[in-house]
Amino acid sequence: MDVNPRFYEIDLYRFLAAIGVVIFHYTYTAFMEGYAPIANFPELREVTRYFYMGINFFFVISGFVIFMSVADGSVRKFLISRFVRLYPAYWAALIMTSIATVYFGGEVFSINWPQFWANVTMINETMDYKPIDGAYWTLYIELKFYLFMLFILATGVMKYFQSIIALVLVGSTVVLFFPWAVNINMFTAMFPHWSGYFAAGCIFYLIRRDGINFYRTLLLALAYFYIIKQSTLFGGLMGQWFSITFDLEVIVWINSAFFALLMVTALVKENPLRKAWCYYLGVFTYPIYLVHQHIGYMAFNYFGTENNITWLVVLTVLVMAILAWLVHQLVEVEIGKRLSVILKRKWLTNTDKAVDCQTG
Repeated sequence: MDVNPRFYEIDLYRFLAAIGVVIFHYTYTAFMEGYAPIANFPELREVTRYFYMGINFFFVISGFVIFMSVADGSVRKFLISRFVRLYPAYWAALIMTSIATVYFGGEVFSINWPQFWANVTMINETMDYKPIDGAYWTLYIELKFYLFMLFILATGVMKYFQSIIALVLVGSTVVLFFPWAVNINMFTAMFPHWSGYFAAGCIFYLIRRDGINFYRTLLLALAYFYIIKQSTLFGGLMGQWFSITFDLEVIVWINSAFFALLMVTALVKENPLRKAWCYYLGVFTYPIYLVHQHIGYMAFNYFGTENNITWLVVLTVLVMAILAWLVHQLVEVEIGKRLSVILKRKWLTNTDKAVDCQTG
């Protein structure tokens, strides 16, 4: 199958997932977890409580995109690209959130220097420091997936990748049926609650790159089974945590719809959603995810009243979008591009540089 150098519909999917998570945090967890009790939307949260699944979709998309990015097999190039992708924007958001916490955190949010410096590494959980922003837990999971991919690259077993991913998917699925699966810390452990999503994304890209066959059809079916099993299991746990009922049928339908979208990307050569303008939606996703949560909660607590909270939420989303665009332009584009050039000049071998020139 021909492979499009950029799947613009993936940018659209990322954007929808990111906005879904933002809305979930602002209209659901802000009130339900007591971070910003003024943001009370009882009727709206009957719908938006399901938007947390944007996180699941992020992990599937990440599996698709990261597998695509390691095609040339360069360890150093992979390290540089992932570092530049993850850290500069994260550091910018971390500094902004930390400053906001110092001045507007009130009695709800606090920060100290050891916690800040631990968060700078993105592996603060290994040092027993909580994320400064609640959204950052997914970055630790993402980082573990990157390390997994780095291990595969470094050990030269990329040619067995399909079999490795199959084992990950089978193992992740089987473990979900064990009672102790619900006791695993899902906010720090990648396996089994998130590993299968990354594997599913890899399978979608395998099919896009190499075509469909009987074996990959079986893997695709197992990926769908895993996603339904994990999402309904997690939905049940969410119900226990918040003392409400999540409709498992709704969860199945939402996940099935997203799965269908990825199937179209994997199987259809000309996707009607593959529009170049979707790129501009995609550039928002990582920055807005990084900056929105705690800064938004603090804005609600500081400026919110019963009379203005609806408009304040809308305004906050718009402000976060502007802030995300600034982070993208000033940090991801300007600083990130220069940092990438410096690191490539310093660390890439002549062979790596030749491959880099050919792949853009």
